[in-house]
Amino acid sequence: MMSNSFYSIHHFSSGRDSLSARIHLHADHLLFAGHFPGQPVLPGVCQLAIVKELAEKALNRRLVLHHADQVKFLAMVDPVRVPSLQVDISFSDNHTLQAVIREGELIFLKTKCTFVDA
Repeated sequence: MMSNSFYSIHHFSSGRDSLSARIHLHADHLLFAGHFPGQPVLPGVCQLAIVKELAEKALNRRLVLHHADQVKFLAMVDPVRVPSLQVDISFSDNHTLQAVIREGELIFLKTKCTFVDA
């Protein structure tokens, strides 16, 4: 679990078919020192891992990515310039979700994917 390692959850609320979370990136984490030196960027795979971890928290079960219908990285996340992110996830059934990672009007990730129980 990467929560409390390179990011922390500042707000989390979930219902039957959605969740909303506010996370704070730890820009001083070693992950950002290596990706990339002098120009930190949140890796796309880490963005997907954040979505997975927040979905696991909402559903209270371990998940594995099964299929990604859409994964659109629309902007780079610089943890120094944008230290906090809004993550909104909606569930269309127990395994399919749509997620958006954004800050204000700027959208970093849009995805529609299917997870199965681990």
